[in-house]
Amino acid sequence: MHIYPVTQEGGLNHVKLLAREDDVIIDNLKQLLCHTLSDFIEDLVKDIRWLDETPLPQYFNKLDKFTKDRRTHELIYLLGETNQVLTTDISLEELIGETEDYVARLCLQTTEPQNAIPDVVIWMISGNKRIASCRIPASSLMFSETSRCRGKMCGKFQTIFLTPPGVEKLEDLEDQKGGAQVRLLLWLGLEQFQSEWAKEAMGGNVAVYAETYENQAFFVKWGTMRLTRPDWSDAKGKVKQPKEVFVVPDGWKWDGDWFINPELSIAFEADEGLNEWQEDIYENQIRAPFSSWTNDPTKSYWSDVRGDKLIAQENEKEAKELTRDDIQPPEGWRWVGNWQVDKNRACDKEGWEYSIEPGSSGYTPIERNVHLCRHRRWVITRLRLTDPKALEKKMEKRKKAIEEGWEYARLANLPYHLTEHSLDLARRRRWHRKMVAMNEGKPAVFYFEGEKKASTWIVQCHGPMVSRDSSMSWTNGIQIVQCHGPMKKGYEGADRDSNVLVPRLFLVFKDHHKYQLRAYLYQARDMYSADKTGLSDPYCVLGFGRYSARSRVVKESVCPTWDQTILIDQIKLFGDPTTIRESPPKILLNFFDKDTIGKAGFIGKVVCEPVVRFSTKDPAPRLDWYPIDRYTKTEGECLAAFELLLDEGGDLPFQPPTAPPPDRHFIVPSGIRPILQKTRIEVLCWGVRDMKRFQLLPVESPYVELECGGTVVQTKHIQKVSRNPNFPDPVVTFDVLLPKEQLHAPPLNIRIVEKRAFGRASMVGTHIIKSVKAFFVEPNAADPDASKGSGFDWWTKYYYSIGDDQRTLEEYVNQGHDRMVVYSHELEEAFNNFTDLVQNFPLFRGKGSRDPNDPEGQVVGLFKGSVKVYPLPDDGSPMPDRIFSHIPSSAPVECLARVYIVKGIALQPQDPDGKSDPYIKIKIGKNTINDKENFIANNLDPLFGKMFEIPITLPTDHTLTVTVMDYDYTSADDLIGTTSIDLENRYLSYHRALCGIPQSYYKQGSNKWRDSALPKEILKEYCLSMNLGEPQWKSSTDVVVDRTIYTLEQFEGDNSERAPHLDTDGSTEEGKKSRVHPDLGADDQRLALHILRERKLVPEHIETRTLYNPLQPGISQGKLHMWVDIFPKTGANIPPPIDISPRKPEKYYLRIVVWNTKDVLLDEVSVATGEAMSDIYVKGWLRGQDETQKTDTHFRSLDGEGNFNWRFVYKFDYLAAEKVVVIKKKEHFYSLDKSETHLPPVLTMQVWDNDLFSPDDFIGTLDLNLLAMAEPARDASVCSVDQLPELGKPDVKLVNLFEQKRLKGWWPVFTEEEGVRELTGKLELEMEVVTEEEHNLKPAGKARDEPNLNPKLDPPNRPATSFLWFTSPWKTFKHIIWKHYKMWIIGTVLVLFLVIFIVIFIYTAPSTIMQTIVQGILPG
Repeated sequence: MHIYPVTQEGGLNHVKLLAREDDVIIDNLKQLLCHTLSDFIEDLVKDIRWLDETPLPQYFNKLDKFTKDRRTHELIYLLGETNQVLTTDISLEELIGETEDYVARLCLQTTEPQNAIPDVVIWMISGNKRIASCRIPASSLMFSETSRCRGKMCGKFQTIFLTPPGVEKLEDLEDQKGGAQVRLLLWLGLEQFQSEWAKEAMGGNVAVYAETYENQAFFVKWGTMRLTRPDWSDAKGKVKQPKEVFVVPDGWKWDGDWFINPELSIAFEADEGLNEWQEDIYENQIRAPFSSWTNDPTKSYWSDVRGDKLIAQENEKEAKELTRDDIQPPEGWRWVGNWQVDKNRACDKEGWEYSIEPGSSGYTPIERNVHLCRHRRWVITRLRLTDPKALEKKMEKRKKAIEEGWEYARLANLPYHLTEHSLDLARRRRWHRKMVAMNEGKPAVFYFEGEKKASTWIVQCHGPMVSRDSSMSWTNGIQIVQCHGPMKKGYEGADRDSNVLVPRLFLVFKDHHKYQLRAYLYQARDMYSADKTGLSDPYCVLGFGRYSARSRVVKESVCPTWDQTILIDQIKLFGDPTTIRESPPKILLNFFDKDTIGKAGFIGKVVCEPVVRFSTKDPAPRLDWYPIDRYTKTEGECLAAFELLLDEGGDLPFQPPTAPPPDRHFIVPSGIRPILQKTRIEVLCWGVRDMKRFQLLPVESPYVELECGGTVVQTKHIQKVSRNPNFPDPVVTFDVLLPKEQLHAPPLNIRIVEKRAFGRASMVGTHIIKSVKAFFVEPNAADPDASKGSGFDWWTKYYYSIGDDQRTLEEYVNQGHDRMVVYSHELEEAFNNFTDLVQNFPLFRGKGSRDPNDPEGQVVGLFKGSVKVYPLPDDGSPMPDRIFSHIPSSAPVECLARVYIVKGIALQPQDPDGKSDPYIKIKIGKNTINDKENFIANNLDPLFGKMFEIPITLPTDHTLTVTVMDYDYTSADDLIGTTSIDLENRYLSYHRALCGIPQSYYKQGSNKWRDSALPKEILKEYCLSMNLGEPQWKSSTDVVVDRTIYTLEQFEGDNSERAPHLDTDGSTEEGKKSRVHPDLGADDQRLALHILRERKLVPEHIETRTLYNPLQPGISQGKLHMWVDIFPKTGANIPPPIDISPRKPEKYYLRIVVWNTKDVLLDEVSVATGEAMSDIYVKGWLRGQDETQKTDTHFRSLDGEGNFNWRFVYKFDYLAAEKVVVIKKKEHFYSLDKSETHLPPVLTMQVWDNDLFSPDDFIGTLDLNLLAMAEPARDASVCSVDQLPELGKPDVKLVNLFEQKRLKGWWPVFTEEEGVRELTGKLELEMEVVTEEEHNLKPAGKARDEPNLNPKLDPPNRPATSFLWFTSPWKTFKHIIWKHYKMWIIGTVLVLFLVIFIVIFIYTAPSTIMQTIVQGILPG
């Protein structure tokens, strides 16, 4: 029953993971979770039935029976509750909560209340001390004959982590050492099933070996003289085990003789599995008593850590002492840097340690007179080279070193090593002899000669081992037998009740598989602060089995960005790759703080699994956030991805790019790393509050240092906090490259730095915003309420204003939104040429976590400010306005001019093909903006949709010049036309041509008020400028202006808004259009706007400006739709600009499944049979696209029916607001740029007859407008041309595929002659239009190619007569010739046989008759 929590919790975690992504569809997540619950219900029903039908074992007691009944009832309750949840409409959060409750209840049911089997505990023992352990529940390992009742990890490879023994306090873990990562296979079961565990070997075979060790000691030479242990013994040397005394167990036999099989793990060097290693040697000096130390380096000798001199054997008689400069890196490695003295240890300032005599362990950092020797440690870093030849040479050298199999040690009871040293006095080697079972089921327990058989036995597991045969590898184990019989005399090392080492169990794999591990370590956030400054110098150590690697160190950061790919090659793993994919070894990431003095501090760890890929076609991993655990707490997150690539001759992904010098590390490659986009971050650094003292002094002159995405900026410092705690020039704006997917958004580090005397700068507080995702806003939305409203784009308002009903959304008109005034001339002609904000961020300092709610936390003050993040356009469109815009007043009139260029109209062609490639060029004063990079190719009516923002100073910068140029590749650009605007006149005009007055005052939405001044402020300014006096407000609905009383009732009667409309000449029309809109603003502002509209002020407008060319004066070169806004910098906040970027089409996919055809016109006659037939195929295309797709051919259709099961997939760009397909393609083969065309989405489907030696014959066609297409017939019998629309048929029902999403049915194909349609066939289609996102979620390939999904198309079940005659001669004879000429063929054969018989008779009859006559005449 443990399967339920695993299955359901997996689906639940998948939903939680998807919920973190951007733009997630809640309904889809609910549907996915409901599908998981439905599967859960099916499993519950099966298990309840299984519990009821399964008889109880005889050994079940009352408690077992009660437990079974309780679990059955609980499952029934869960079944009912789950069904109820699925039929109830609840939110996603509630659904997730219910599912979590089900998982918890199921886990509770799987727990055995009285478990008689203890858990499995694995210990790591060093000497006689237990230093680490792992506890595994026995239920997860228990074997059962019923697979559904078996432990989930029984007989499976798993990776476990051994942890130090429990401690009472969390801080006691700081100094804990030990722990290990172990990859093992565990099996726990009854003795009667012991033969089953070998079947769970996951691709390996179980082998049994007898084992003994040959021991020798060094006394003048190697031998058995003065040996302190038996010459043949067990591994510990306590039990005497000569080869001769081993007796094979019952049911077993020897397989071969004894052979040397060394423990290969001892051959692994300390740098095994590492790509970087620190090599060390020791410089030693000796002095005479009462003498001083020498400074001559030539008087020193060099040794290893054991004190053995470094000697190079030149020949058999001569040896040379090596110095530091003589040492070369091992094969396959290279030095990095130079030798340096290691002073990061207990030593004096020069790195020396002192002792009385060389070779002793009593070195101290303090010099005494009794010290006669000293040494110091020199270190250098070496890096592994990825050189296959060097690796092969190293493996050969290692293989040669272990051929004899000897292991050496200084004393027999000390650790053994592979290489012989001068002080080694003991050595040993291991001997094995293989045993083979003759009787399956007999235990592999043998005894020595003269002993009784053992009664109990125990199995223990050990590390990996490889035999001397490189093609065989083992994972070994020890089988320990408790012997209770008498031992053979003469074995002093064995007592009556002693543990005897007996046959070793090995898991044998014929070969291994090589892999490559790639760890994509991108960044981390909110890590533990390991330094007193509140920062860390983090780096990562990656562990994968016996392989490890290290990342680079990022200085002074708790949100480091490594952007590093860690590669580990030549990883050898044993077992089937499919098994490795199902249960890959775990990856351990340990994060440390690099300290100059002392050991590195532990920051946290991450345990995860890699994605196993057999080829580049397998899906690549995705970056994800992994929690960093520090003991019992989560301290930060790490953004990383991991993949394990099978490296056995296949194509591996390209090697990641390297970082520029001096780092030279691999960076995260594209495809894995987040897609970056230029993003603007605006930070309002308002001030600091409640700052605590730093180093006994108050914080008086701080400044802010901001870091995000590798960019660091800072503000000006506060002169004195006690006088004014706010920052001067508080707005900080900087552009960075941030991930597009907000899930990968990096943190923002806010550091408060104190500026002190003598140029010192000390960091006094930090705050980390874990992710800037929460601060993302729309580029043009400074007000958080701006996102509320109708949701219409500006182009809807524009097309509504110019009367383009086809591209105007009906909802905009129905909701009564405003129009703009579109002038057919320059604005000057109409007006006679007129001459919220901060929030608190806690600041932290010092080591420890950053929890503002922790009373013992390190909060040292508050930072008041605000953050706004928004993406910048990367398509060349104008940059959005800054959200925090504080403009100081000044003597010259400083303004901000925004020039909006909407579209060009009938531009003069400049290219030989009658087209132009126009772009905009703006000039005012000394400022010039050239938008050459964003030219629009091959267009005389370009849709620019550009906004250009220019700071100006009036009256100096008074003339604005807008120029339209034609882009040329090989010559200078051509001038199309230009127009000029006097901005000073507009600024000084009483008509207030700064920003147009709209029809209505909206506080939010797409028609939100966009002037820097509100209507009341504008009215007051207008009245004062016109000497009318200030308006006298009686109430919010009554005001006196120029001795006239205005009330809101006059303009808006019956509590409904009367919205006056402006005609194209700017005059008002008092049409009463009653409508109420929730986005309307306050009453007094609306009344002020009504009064302003009665005055002749410039309305919200678009002006049409004529372009002129100096070479053709007075002749129009085209026109521009545009307008200009001017905002004085007088202290008011400038509103964000209007987004007039052209509508961008979305990518859609039209997926059509051609199922069948019926009643197709039979266009051919069979030569052999005279039957009417057709070789049918279907083809189709979207109008405007060059891609034509067609099905395979249904040969020899005799009744007009064709079977295809064929899918067409068309990708197209669709502009939903305008209901057109956008086609971008070159008009001619010599065209340099693509032209853009807008066409209605029309699909053409045709049925053809395939001819082999002549052109194919056309049968019929069908044109379908996807926006208004004929409704399909449900059955072929009712399908006719009457269902198609045509003139004079207003009652034909039409459907919109973009609204229906999917249609399936029958459509007619026809030919048309002289306006009369003739039905020539019927076509069964299934059409579906999906967005690109939906297509990626539910992919479908063309034809029946992969991915053959949504729906899956099986090959059509065509009749046996459907074939091509010359490729199938036997079918041709069977289905054509034999079917129609069977009697003729049989008759011909019979006649032929009769003729042959007659011929033979006539030929043989005369001789036979004569022979008979002669025999009758002649006597016998």
